[in-house]
Amino acid sequence: MKKIFALLFVLLMVLSFAACGDDTPDKPDNTKQPSANSDAAIETTLFTVNFGGDWINIEDDFENEEEYSKAVLQILDPEDNEYYLVEATISVEIDEPYDFREDLVYYGFNQYEYKENNAYETVKVGGVDLLKYDDGDDTLVYFNRVENANASVYVEFDATDITDSRIQTLLDGITFNLEDVGNVDGPWEWEGERFSADDASIAAGALTVTSSFVPFEAPVITYETFDHSVAAIGDRVYVLVDGELSECHYDGTVLAFVKKIELPEDDYERIESTADGTLWVSGGLNDILCIKDGNIVATYEDIDNLAIHPSGAWGVNFFTSNECAIVTFSGNTYTSTPVTFKEADTIMQLCVDENNIYVCANAADDSGHKVFIYNKDGVLQKNLCDAEGEGLGSVTFVTQTANGYIAFDGNMRDVLLWDNNGNFIAEISDGELFSTNYPWFCDSAVLDDGSIITIMTDEREDRSATEVVAFIVKGF
Repeated sequence: MKKIFALLFVLLMVLSFAACGDDTPDKPDNTKQPSANSDAAIETTLFTVNFGGDWINIEDDFENEEEYSKAVLQILDPEDNEYYLVEATISVEIDEPYDFREDLVYYGFNQYEYKENNAYETVKVGGVDLLKYDDGDDTLVYFNRVENANASVYVEFDATDITDSRIQTLLDGITFNLEDVGNVDGPWEWEGERFSADDASIAAGALTVTSSFVPFEAPVITYETFDHSVAAIGDRVYVLVDGELSECHYDGTVLAFVKKIELPEDDYERIESTADGTLWVSGGLNDILCIKDGNIVATYEDIDNLAIHPSGAWGVNFFTSNECAIVTFSGNTYTSTPVTFKEADTIMQLCVDENNIYVCANAADDSGHKVFIYNKDGVLQKNLCDAEGEGLGSVTFVTQTANGYIAFDGNMRDVLLWDNNGNFIAEISDGELFSTNYPWFCDSAVLDDGSIITIMTDEREDRSATEVVAFIVKGF
């Protein structure tokens, strides 16, 4: 027994000296630092990188699988090792080409020029020809698609100085190990088959809801799933896609492009129309724009997102909080009156029609996502939920109809119907009504004849592109 106590005492003393004998600050948890100026190598299934000098391997970020390899290296700030001067991420993935094609657009390359005309110079890195993107500030990216290997290759630098010579030293130490498997990528957007759908007719209680696909004259391609909007004034349909506002002529069969309407910023997210023919543009923390005949005729500051009443006399200024404001317009000015939709919590969408304010939000009592219907004074009239009285997904548009209410649930991909008392009638899936695969219901607008034009994003069957597509919905 004494021997045991003696051993325990010695062990405690050793641990005590180990804890107290070195006051050197620890390195950040995510760094593993080799000896200074030593040569080292990282070997993965898909690449090897030899490095040394000031580069250190961030082992916690290392991944190495048969079809995906990633390594992260840093040069630490000598004055504060919790920060880095340069971070490099090397990654290779055996995958389909679609993320790479999106990155082409993101980094400012034209897909057609890249593929058909070989228009861009490349840099040889590790035996692979890579495109180079340089934002002139702190980001440097080398990337490309190695089609025959079914691989996408990236070397990305985040640096305080992208001209740092140590970046080139690291690039010189990379070797990619890619096998030619004879892969041929799927079609590009101009090679693929456009989305199309047949008319549909679905019984919903005593109602029969119909849909008709309305093609754009030229396909509208996007890499953004959610933030697109639509409005209508007479035979003109306006679409806001990726921050660009376009006017289209709708003749009952096709949406023909008329002109692009220039906006002062490219991150607007929402458009609506009013009875006087004004187009209201909001979102993106920008000034509200009023547009008539393609020209900006008024602007309003300090409104986040605007859900406008059809009269154009007033609307609701909202963001995500249930504390909103009724804004009343008078010429080039407006007054703001606070309103709290206390039954709602986080607001996802807000719509206004002739008689109601619809707050599409998570319920404050945690009963799920619902549509809360208020009057202009913020007094709750009723709420809309599913057949079991439970929450919905994420409603992107709702309005009152002759027979009750209709809503488009982007998350659940259902068209929902209720009677005038708010009793649930039916849900119709996107596949039944629109022949879509996995869409997102972006936005909708009521046309002069009472039908609804709705736009959504959906990936083509051949995966060559994601399109913004439009349908006319009737029968509700």
